[in-house]
Amino acid sequence: MNFKEHALFGPAIEVISAIENHGGEAFMVGGCVRDFLLGQEVKDVDIATSLRPEEIMNIFDKVIPVGIEHGTVIVRQRSLSFEVTTYRMEEDYEDYRHPSQVYFVSSIEQDLSRRDFTMNAMAMTSGGKLIDPFSGEEAIREKKIETVGSPSDRFEEDPLRMMRALRFSSQLGFTVSPSVLEVIKEKSVLLQHLSVERLAAEFEKTVAGPWYRKGLNYLAGTGVFAHLPVFCTCTDAAGRLPLVRLRDWSEMLSFYHQQIPGVPVEDWGRKWKLSNSTKKKARNISVAVQMYKERGLGDYLLYTLGEADLYNWINVMRSLGYEMETDPVERYRSLPIHSRSELHLDTEELLQLFPERKKGKWIGEYLNALVQSVVEGNCVNEKDELIKWIIELDRQRQG
Repeated sequence: MNFKEHALFGPAIEVISAIENHGGEAFMVGGCVRDFLLGQEVKDVDIATSLRPEEIMNIFDKVIPVGIEHGTVIVRQRSLSFEVTTYRMEEDYEDYRHPSQVYFVSSIEQDLSRRDFTMNAMAMTSGGKLIDPFSGEEAIREKKIETVGSPSDRFEEDPLRMMRALRFSSQLGFTVSPSVLEVIKEKSVLLQHLSVERLAAEFEKTVAGPWYRKGLNYLAGTGVFAHLPVFCTCTDAAGRLPLVRLRDWSEMLSFYHQQIPGVPVEDWGRKWKLSNSTKKKARNISVAVQMYKERGLGDYLLYTLGEADLYNWINVMRSLGYEMETDPVERYRSLPIHSRSELHLDTEELLQLFPERKKGKWIGEYLNALVQSVVEGNCVNEKDELIKWIIELDRQRQG
């Protein structure tokens, strides 16, 4: 496909043309150029321009001033969003992320000089001509990750760039240059200045990348693991690689919980500041992993997982080296019930069996025991049989 016919490039070129018609320069920059040269999916297009934000706002009807103080606005074109930023330089990164000084410059080459890696420091005209002052195309061709200028300077500006370098190696299969790796070893202590949320986003992408082994080996070899939550207390676990790629944080927590079992899943999630839904999913998967290790693949284990977590659990089991003789998915689908609501005995009917008894946690316990019995084939899911089974259970528990 001609790049001008691309779903994103076409509208982006329209934005560039409008800027040029008003006397400005504009180029597609950064990741979109890199991904286009790699033949990968282009998910968004950023544009750099010589015009100031106020001038851009006067050209287009639909503009969102998201970061106007730093020269950035969002232009809406054909229902798509394009981040348009004035050529700029940055200085004095006092908080290891945000520059204390941003000033506008006059050339695209100056703008590209502030970027992190050479493969990200390229621009492309609306006609497809490449502007590549730092040999980014060569870096892509050689599958090498190099910084723009001094690695030490780039990483002191924003230490997250160290994580990004290793993440790109995992996503693209590129080799991080030895000079960059040496500086990462030296500067990795700066990661302690970053928010856990920023670290978590990069770490997840690293573990989930197609070349995750490469990325994780870099994380261990550079000492970065020693500056990450939980891993800093048990660096031995850093060298234990999953046998298959882990796809999200729920799988990652479950895998690494097995490597450092002394740290509960809840603590992993809390220290990495993950969502409650992620922690709940990881806890469910981890409980099922332990059930398998103790009793093998049982029907109730599959029931407790549910279809939503079943595929994640299978992937975690593979990452740990377990191979199951039967297909867990088919076995799950053949279960007599898949939720408590499918029982042919509900809460009100259970209460009617024991009218003298006050409501309490015994209700949930009885229903869960009934579910397990049905799932494991010890009781048929028919009301009369369920009543007989629950009365016998009560008789045993009462004495």
